[in-house]
Amino acid sequence: MLERLVINNVALISKLDVELQSGLNVLTGETGAGKSIIIDSVNLVLGERASRELIATGQQKARVEAVFSIEGKQEIRDTLAEFGIDCYDDELFLMREITASGKSLCRINGEMVPLNVLHEVADSLVDIHGQHAHQSLLDPKNHMSMVDEFDFQEIPPLRDKVNGIAKEYRETEKRLNSGFVSASERERRIEILNFQINEIEKANLSEDEEKLISDEISLLSNAEKINDSLENAADLIGGERSSLNGLRLAADFMSKISGLSPDYEDIYSRLENLYYELEDCSYVLRDLRADFEYSPERLNELEIRLDYINSLKRKYGGSIKEILEFKENACNELDELVSSDEIRIKLSDKLNRLTEEYNKAANELTAHREKAASVLSERITKQLADLGMKQAVFAYSNNVSAERVKNNGNDSIEFMFSANTGEPCKPLSKIASGGEMSRIMLAIKTVCADADRIPTLIFDEIDTGISGITSIKVGEKMAKIAKSHQVVCITHLPQIAAFGDSHFLVEKSTVDSETHTNLRMLSDSERRIELARIMGSTNPDDSAVKYADEMIKSAAAYKKRD
Repeated sequence: MLERLVINNVALISKLDVELQSGLNVLTGETGAGKSIIIDSVNLVLGERASRELIATGQQKARVEAVFSIEGKQEIRDTLAEFGIDCYDDELFLMREITASGKSLCRINGEMVPLNVLHEVADSLVDIHGQHAHQSLLDPKNHMSMVDEFDFQEIPPLRDKVNGIAKEYRETEKRLNSGFVSASERERRIEILNFQINEIEKANLSEDEEKLISDEISLLSNAEKINDSLENAADLIGGERSSLNGLRLAADFMSKISGLSPDYEDIYSRLENLYYELEDCSYVLRDLRADFEYSPERLNELEIRLDYINSLKRKYGGSIKEILEFKENACNELDELVSSDEIRIKLSDKLNRLTEEYNKAANELTAHREKAASVLSERITKQLADLGMKQAVFAYSNNVSAERVKNNGNDSIEFMFSANTGEPCKPLSKIASGGEMSRIMLAIKTVCADADRIPTLIFDEIDTGISGITSIKVGEKMAKIAKSHQVVCITHLPQIAAFGDSHFLVEKSTVDSETHTNLRMLSDSERRIELARIMGSTNPDDSAVKYADEMIKSAAAYKKRD
C-alpha cells in the first residue's frame, strides 16, 4: 500500500509530506483547493506523462516521492527482479523529478531507471480511476483480461496451456514452411552444403591444432637464439669449461672427512646431490641440442597450414570449434534436405495433432471464460441496482473465431450495457454518461475486489452525477473494497466521506502573497465540521454538524456488520 507521499514544488504545493493509512482514505476540500494537484503528483511518481507546467512558479524542478509497503506481494518483487532492482525489505521507494528544461529523473529504491520501467513497476502498485479516466474500461482489448483475472484460479492455467500449444504450432509451421520454393533451389542448396562439409572434412581439423602450430612456429622463429643458448649451457656444464669435474673433486675431498663431523657430512651430501643433479642437466641439454633442428621448410609448411585455417575461419567461424560446429549444423541441414519429404510428412502430422490439441484446449478455455463472464455480468448488474441503476443490465458478447491457432485462444470478449428496460445492450465503449461510467467502474471493482491484485486504488471524484441514497451505496461499496485494498477517494459528497477510515482535508492558504496547497488529517471533531461544510453549513454549531455525526456513526455501524 501507499504509506507516504512527499511532494515538492508541484503547482501550488511547495512541500507536502503525508502518511496515508490502510482502509479507506477520504480527501475533501473546497473547489480549487488543489485536490487535482495531488492526483497529478501521484500520476507523476507512477511514471505517467508529465508537463513542465506542473513545476511551481519560480522553481527549476519538481519532485515527488512515494513509499509503498509490499509485504506479502511476491508478484511485485518478481517484477522488480526482472529489471534487476534490489529489494531487501518490505518497503519500496519511488521517485520522479522533472526539470524546467524538460529532463526527467526516475529512481526505484535509489537506483536510476528509465521512465518505462518506473511505469511498469507502478502499474502493479496503484490503479487510478477518475471521472474522465475510463480508457482501460472502455477499451474492449482489456475486457477479456478482466474476465481472466476474475477467475484467476481456473482460467490463467488453461490460457497458459493454450499459449504453449500455439507456440509449438508456430515453430512447427515455420519449420515446415522453411523449405525451398523449387526443386532446383533445393538441389543448389544441397550442392553448397556438400562442398562446405567436404572442405571442412578435408582440412582434418582438431580444436587444439591452432595452438600447437603457433607454439612450433614460435620455436622455429627463434631457432638461432635457442641453438646458442642450448650449446653454451651444455658447454658450461659438460664441456671443456665444465664445472662437473670440479664439483666431483670437491665431493671426493669432503667424503674423506665426512665421518668426522655432522657439518662435514652435510656438505658432502649436498655436493654429491648437486653433482648428480648437474650431471642429469648435462645429459638433458645434450639431448635437447641433438634433437633441435631448424627447418625452413617446416616453418614454411606450418605458416601455410595456419593461413589455410584462417581462411576457413573467415568462411565458417572465428575459431576451429566454431568451424566444426558449422559442419555439424550443415550436416543436419543436409540430412533434412535429403530426407525432406519424410520430414515434411512428420511435420504435417505434428501440425494436425497440435491443431486437435489446440482446439480441445481453446474450447475448454472458451467454456470457462463464458461461465466466468456470465457470473461477472450478473454480479455487476446486481451491484448497479444497489447503486441506483435498477433497470441497468451489464452483459458480455464473445466473438469466437477458430480460423487459426493463436495466443490466448479463440475468444474476443467485449462488455455490453443497457441503462433502461427495453433498450438493447450496446458495447460499453458507446456509453457517454460520466455518471454511468463511474458507477459501472465502481460496481466492477466491488465485484472483482478479491481478484484485483493491485493493492492501492485511487478514485478521483467518480461520484459525479450521483446523490441521495445512491451516494450512500457508493460509500458502502468503497468501504467494502477497502477491506481488501487500500482505497484513496477524492469526493465532494458527505455521504461517501462519512465512510472514511481516515479523513484528509485539502486546503489552500496565502502566505506572503503566495498561494499554497496543503493536506492534513482531520481529528474526529474536525471531520464532523468538514462534512457539515460540504453539506453547505457555515455554522459549526448548527444541525448539519449533528447530522454529520449521525452519518459517521451510521457508516461505522455498517462497516462493523458488513
